[in-house]
Amino acid sequence: MNRTARQVAFLAVVGTLVSTVVAHADFRARNRMIAVANPTRAGVFEVFQRATAGASDYWCTAGEYVRYSVGKTNTTRIYVVRGLGPSDARPGRTSVMFSYVPYDDVLPPEGSQQGYSVSVDKKGYNLSAGHGTAFCQQSVRRFQKRGLF
Repeated sequence: MNRTARQVAFLAVVGTLVSTVVAHADFRARNRMIAVANPTRAGVFEVFQRATAGASDYWCTAGEYVRYSVGKTNTTRIYVVRGLGPSDARPGRTSVMFSYVPYDDVLPPEGSQQGYSVSVDKKGYNLSAGHGTAFCQQSVRRFQKRGLF
């Protein structure tokens, strides 16, 4: 093998390794939505928009990310930091920003009522990781029914 062939082979291996590392930075939930850590603040992560996704689909992904990617328990609270908007982690994408760290500027006001509907629009709205993952089976079925799975 000549020098040029070795260099090409080396670059191919390096390229494969780099793409593998980048791919592992993304967490894919059962419903195939993607979550990634937000680089601007510890404990904050983003769930990227997917066609026809509703609030419970985002919560499914958030719950699974916190449980299986971060390794927290079912009782870990997840807070909405920002509703659907421009991503900090991936410019050009749209995401909902969540946190599993109870920052003072994210917590709901004392005594606030969350109500019965699930939201990803209200800053401070929160659910446990276990509650979020409970939406996953229904989320998968909805995406399958729409032919998006």
